[in-house]
Amino acid sequence: MMKRREEELLEAIHRLSEKTEGFTNPRLILIGGYALRAFIKFSRFTRDCDFIVKKENGWNIDKLKAGLPEGYSLEEEKKLGSCGFMRWMKLVQHNTAKVKVSIDFMEGEIRGRKAEERILIDNAMVENNKPASITMADETIGISVPSYVDYFIMKVVSSRASDIRDIASLIHENGVPSGLKDRINQILPSPKVFKEKVEGRLIPEIRKATFLDSWRGIFATTSYSKEDKEKVIEQLEKMLQSD
Repeated sequence: MMKRREEELLEAIHRLSEKTEGFTNPRLILIGGYALRAFIKFSRFTRDCDFIVKKENGWNIDKLKAGLPEGYSLEEEKKLGSCGFMRWMKLVQHNTAKVKVSIDFMEGEIRGRKAEERILIDNAMVENNKPASITMADETIGISVPSYVDYFIMKVVSSRASDIRDIASLIHENGVPSGLKDRINQILPSPKVFKEKVEGRLIPEIRKATFLDSWRGIFATTSYSKEDKEKVIEQLEKMLQSD
């Protein structure tokens, strides 16, 4: 079912690339679970595909809406002053079940579940993007992802269970990003959220006895060890101490 969803997303991404001149008009940056593939050696299935776009004069999501792929519907659209959100959705038949496929676009800001969980999509986030080759449904796509430090901040602010396992892999393979404090202050209107998430969500979750099995399970690997887990916690604690 997850493979079928990914194949359907791939077709929509091709269509989106055609309509935006290779994701450049407007400039789209891939985030979320698919962008993770640009930073670590393992990949995991993810339910949807997420893009960010900088707020310009007018709304880029209006331009994007004109390129809605065949079979997709506009499930949600919001415009709130400096930020906008749009979701495309399609129900795909898979055997006897229907699979939901969605593509999300966030313009101007990335907003979480709480009012203080806001990330600004600034000029630096767009200009310092990282060209990447992402494998989707056994095909490689050239696309932009955020810089490592910006992507790391996005994951920490979100801090869902899947994000925490992603963060453990990011730190295991790449360490804590440089320039972290400056970027936190530049793109988080409430910088304290970052520290609160690390102290209240990340470290307690990674310390759990069940974390190692779930970390291995989501990436379908046995290569992660107890020592790897402890090193991730150590780096997170050092990061807090240097704040």
